[in-house]
Amino acid sequence: MKKFLSLLLLVSFLFSCAANKDDEKTNAEMAYAKAYKLLKSKSYSEAAEQFEKIDDEFPFSKWAIKGQTMAVYARYKDENYAKLLPVVDDFLRLNPNSEYVPYMIYMKGLTYYNQIPEIDRAQDNTQQASFIFRELIARFPASDYAADAREKLDFVDEHLAGAKMSVGRYQIKSRNYVGAIVSFREIISRYRQTNQVAEAYFRLTEIYYKIGLKAEGKKAYNSLKSRYPQSEWTKLAEKII
Repeated sequence: MKKFLSLLLLVSFLFSCAANKDDEKTNAEMAYAKAYKLLKSKSYSEAAEQFEKIDDEFPFSKWAIKGQTMAVYARYKDENYAKLLPVVDDFLRLNPNSEYVPYMIYMKGLTYYNQIPEIDRAQDNTQQASFIFRELIARFPASDYAADAREKLDFVDEHLAGAKMSVGRYQIKSRNYVGAIVSFREIISRYRQTNQVAEAYFRLTEIYYKIGLKAEGKKAYNSLKSRYPQSEWTKLAEKII
């Protein structure tokens, strides 16, 4: 009789655990559906909060990870980047092997990309976008997110080169010729595929002739003429030589 009662209690306990798991799954799924409905209605801030609650209330369910990814998307749509970035960083720290890692890295890069400032401002966000997109491409080269990151990097590099060109021009006006030379050489070495390179060679030619280093100026001109024979900058440089 005792054995029978013990067996009955064990079966009852196991059934109770299974029922609790089913209830938890149902509740997590319902919470996700509620948050998703808010997202579809464009209540992005509320949706993000509800998605984040899923991780708090059902931390070991599959809905927790899905909730975090959707919370990031909702924060992105709400343009609440300050709250988006901590969620991404926490996710990457706690789930380094998740299938959603490429998506999370991409969303982090996109956050900085959407905050790229005007060319005459500090380019911290642009640098961050460049770094994060390059990390994504290096780690997950075959992902769809990497393909889009490559396209966005063209703009990022052009923007950074343009900002550096702006600095170089200012340095010329300030007669900081050494600083200007460093700036233009950086453009040529780091952003060689951008549209700023031809002008960078021209500015180097201009500076070197101005300070009496004609041999260096001739080298800069030859590089300009070799790479951009039909450029307006090449024609301007010819007037200096």
